[in-house]
Amino acid sequence: MKNKILLTTDDRNVRDLFLQIIQDHQFDFSIEEGNRQNVLKEGWLPSNETKVLLVDLDNMTTLAQNIVLQQFNNKKFTMPIVMIKSRYANQEMRRMFKNGVFDCLTKPLDKEVVYRLLQELRIEILQSEQLMQQRSEDPNNIMKSLRVSLIYNLLYGNIKNSREIWNQSQLIGLSTVPNMAMSIQIDEFLWKNKEKNKQWQDVVRNEIITATRQFFIHKLNECLAMGTGVNQFAILLSLPFQEQKAGYKELAVKLADDAKNYISEQTGYSVTIGIGNYYEDVRNLHYSYQEAQYALKYKFFKGNDLVIHVDNIERFTNEHVLLPNQEVSALANKLMVNDQKAVYENLKNLFAKISSSQNVDPEVFILQISEIAAMLARAAINGGANQKEIHMILREYTSLIPFIENLSQLEQWMRDLIHRFLDFITNHHNDHTLKSIQKAMEYIEGHFLEAITLEKVASHVHLSPTYFSRIFKNATGSNFVEYITYLRIEKAKELLQDLNYTVYQIALEVGYSNSHYFSRVFKTIVGKSPSDYRNSILVPSDLTNEKFLN
Repeated sequence: MKNKILLTTDDRNVRDLFLQIIQDHQFDFSIEEGNRQNVLKEGWLPSNETKVLLVDLDNMTTLAQNIVLQQFNNKKFTMPIVMIKSRYANQEMRRMFKNGVFDCLTKPLDKEVVYRLLQELRIEILQSEQLMQQRSEDPNNIMKSLRVSLIYNLLYGNIKNSREIWNQSQLIGLSTVPNMAMSIQIDEFLWKNKEKNKQWQDVVRNEIITATRQFFIHKLNECLAMGTGVNQFAILLSLPFQEQKAGYKELAVKLADDAKNYISEQTGYSVTIGIGNYYEDVRNLHYSYQEAQYALKYKFFKGNDLVIHVDNIERFTNEHVLLPNQEVSALANKLMVNDQKAVYENLKNLFAKISSSQNVDPEVFILQISEIAAMLARAAINGGANQKEIHMILREYTSLIPFIENLSQLEQWMRDLIHRFLDFITNHHNDHTLKSIQKAMEYIEGHFLEAITLEKVASHVHLSPTYFSRIFKNATGSNFVEYITYLRIEKAKELLQDLNYTVYQIALEVGYSNSHYFSRVFKTIVGKSPSDYRNSILVPSDLTNEKFLN
């Protein structure tokens, strides 16, 4: 029997499009046309056979629309409700989602949007039916609780007694104990569903988990699965005996690759899978899970729709200062003076260096990106933008950081943030001051290794030294001498990486005739002497023998 959709609309184009897509793609739905006036009646409920309610709000008065929303807010409707409208007022769509509406469509309807909606509705109905069946078969949810408890304890190493693990495994119906873990992340799930409520996110994630369990149970007869985050879940498997240790890795990678393709076919979502090693002793299974999570981090650099085994990756370094200060400072300075072409060129260079650093923990990158965003916000304010507006933009974009999953998303996030900052700088900055600072910065960058003076730069931009000094400090946040010193020290740090240069030669190269004075200035700013700094960046860190336990 087909699932019935009750469609309340006077728009024949809407009805015909739904009928066409249901027929073309053989969806298990039927359309029944309803009277929109019924929706306005207090206490009205659709028939028990109705699985989905679609309401066209066009040509309804504001009062009538409010009555409809009030009806749905009474929580009497258990089926998904979809609103259709030509145009939504400000915050109207958000208010509908808060009232429990499943989705909001905008006219004219797009075929792809309707197709995707019908897929999502199919998933929602299936999950609802499975939940009802589960409740009827196991009203107290006892077995589910035992299963979740065992998975949790295995993932985090909470049980140290092998017999206890075996007894609990038998209790939930397993014939063998797991020996390998996978960590699976649904690609771009948070970003695609950030406007959806948590209930919807849980339904989609559980549908993907169900498809994954079905695949592995078909292949291996048994599988344990549990959600570990909004967009992640863990899989515990018992791989059959292999003659060689390498056979376990080969089998796991093959299974994961096939599972990834199966999930995509069944749900329309791509996933990335991290795989840990095989452990014969089930008490060590949490190590396999830690390794799987560790491997999964590499999707930040490698992208989506991948299978990553822990043995195929390099360890992350323990360095904390990862992003090149010179590029970041140059980016902030160009932003401050609204040199848009240079800003985007510097941004491109910055991410080129980031993408070449694939042995760096992505979590450290994200933390430093937050610091860079704050630095750019200060540069925008120093460039003349309104402080309150810049802080609002910074809060808005900072709230999006948890949704960033890979390097390309991070670059787009940064590009959008900078574009917003540049708009405000352009609108608020004095044009004459802007051009003077731009010209001065260009001159300084070309001559800071020489015997440059404030008077010489002021003369170059046709301003008095006193006035130029004031606007330079307001624009950069540093006085002239501090800024020149900063540029020279950054250049010195770069030269110290080349062992062909002595400290004395580097001092001369960056504009200091006295190497002892250069060393004092360097230590004051960096906190280390030039020789100590060189040793700290050229001597490799000791590598620990621990295997991914932290």
